[in-house]
Amino acid sequence: MPRTKSFNEEEVLKKAMDLFWEKGYESTSLADLTTELGLGKGSFYATFKSKENLFNQCIKMYTDLNYPFLDKSLSSESDFKVSLYKLLESYIDSLMRDKSRKGCLMANSCSLVNGNNKSVEKMIANHYSEIERYFQNYLMKHGVDKSKAESASTMIITFLIGASQQSKINRDKSGYLVSIRNILALLD
Repeated sequence: MPRTKSFNEEEVLKKAMDLFWEKGYESTSLADLTTELGLGKGSFYATFKSKENLFNQCIKMYTDLNYPFLDKSLSSESDFKVSLYKLLESYIDSLMRDKSRKGCLMANSCSLVNGNNKSVEKMIANHYSEIERYFQNYLMKHGVDKSKAESASTMIITFLIGASQQSKINRDKSGYLVSIRNILALLD
């Protein structure tokens, strides 16, 4: 008779996401995962198949959690530049409020990739490509020509990754706001 799951898969995914956030993909061992998640190896493999597959599910969850926030933030103002400014400023505010200075899951994962796992690198790159396309589409929807939208979107992604890492040591918001204004100047 097959065993039934005695755990909430979504809660376990959130715990795994937090562990990957804290330690990075490469530094998180199977033992770390089974201990933190309270699962035996058999349950782990039956549910998630592999650490890599679990990480992929965590990326999907993280991305899916961000889209409603992006949609709401970017539709908050009639002027798309004001909405974009407020979104990026709120991102900086969240980094500044984070007393543990954990940064961003994806930026942390990106900075800890060591070249040994091309599949994980591809997952992270796909995440950033998806978010970059999101910003490109948003900008083009508001009349920004394609080349400017592409350039600005690339800069936004670079800014988000850099700010996430920089915020661990630089807690002065003013420099980040200058960068945001410089990104928006590309849209003129």
